[in-house]
Amino acid sequence: MIATDKPAQLSSDVESLKMESPSKIIFGAGIIGEALLLACRAAGIKIEGFCDDKVKGPLCGLEVIHSSDLKRKYQDAVFFIASANIKDMVDRLKDLGYSKWHSCGLLLRDFDLSQVPLGPTTFTPEHLEYKVSSCVLCHDNYMNPNRLFLQSVDIIITEKCSMKCTDCSNLMQYYEEPKNVELDETLRTIEAFCRSMDDIYEFRIIGGEPFMNKELHLVVEKLICEPKVKKIAIFTNGTILPRETQIPSLQNSKVTLFITDYDELSRKLTELTQLLQKQGIAYFSQKAQGWTDCSSLEKHNRTLEQGVEVFKECCAKNLATLSEGKLYRCPFHANGARLKAIPDVEEDFIDFLEKPLDEIDSEEMRKRLRSFLVEKTYIEACDYCNGRPYGAPKIIPAIQIDKPLAYKKVSF
Repeated sequence: MIATDKPAQLSSDVESLKMESPSKIIFGAGIIGEALLLACRAAGIKIEGFCDDKVKGPLCGLEVIHSSDLKRKYQDAVFFIASANIKDMVDRLKDLGYSKWHSCGLLLRDFDLSQVPLGPTTFTPEHLEYKVSSCVLCHDNYMNPNRLFLQSVDIIITEKCSMKCTDCSNLMQYYEEPKNVELDETLRTIEAFCRSMDDIYEFRIIGGEPFMNKELHLVVEKLICEPKVKKIAIFTNGTILPRETQIPSLQNSKVTLFITDYDELSRKLTELTQLLQKQGIAYFSQKAQGWTDCSSLEKHNRTLEQGVEVFKECCAKNLATLSEGKLYRCPFHANGARLKAIPDVEEDFIDFLEKPLDEIDSEEMRKRLRSFLVEKTYIEACDYCNGRPYGAPKIIPAIQIDKPLAYKKVSF
């Protein structure tokens, strides 16, 4: 998410928040929403319920309302936004006819998060702090229209994966001869991208399976040395242990491993978590969940209006992804382009390697980035995607296949 024109946030002090008369709703029923509810109660602010299109309630004894049902119950309300995706939520409220909202930063910035109850299989205190600090920073930057800031950006370092999931949303199931990305390309992409941004909270290293690239630690070391990058997230499936040469980079305080637990498929999970604990490497492990049917590659021939609606409702349109030196709006588009299953449309990506670094006009690049990340309402790749709307039906994750899936390549 990137700052846009200055938003019309409401009161900036707790006493004013308590005096507001409309019903008060927390928009976002995840762990940040729970923390925000406790912060509101501690400040004497009465919350009537949550709004969320993915989570069903009740939560903490309060009703969870789908956004489509809000007007039926609340003609007027003020919302406390409990998600890093603040721009999407503000836009959604505007579409629904609501204009009163608050960032969670005022209440969560100095709140004692140890008061938030955590289940044994959900969040650790460290991961809760990770999510809340990310959310507050995103909100702060949203309020500053002059900054180029991203909550997160993915970078693909390999097409290789130790699993072959038929419904992988990153399209690994289509690669016939997967390969690692050249290290020089990756390092030059990181340098060029960071030069154009003010801050990136989280650089997310993805594949495939990142540990299938033996040079992973060199990518991590590059990001550790980049002051604009606050956190480094490595997404792994619990099938491969880090090499001894990779351990020192993983021990850096910027780095966290995010492990998806696929039960028996994550055959090295126990060994991996024991190794990480022994080496003092931060990690978070979570069961595979939330998969939707969004992995097919076929042209739908939608109208422009239909395509705009698919883009608008997509939960992945802000998952900015770096691939082959180019910035895409989502991993689906990035991998579809790598597979040559989606045509190149010049306006739908930004190429950071088309010129040498010293020939890039930094101000012009910032203008292009702001337009690309803020003003886009549709990309051609949307017509090749089933769509990923919030609240889409869930499917069984990680069903394995024996060989790559067939798909149609486009002509260039």
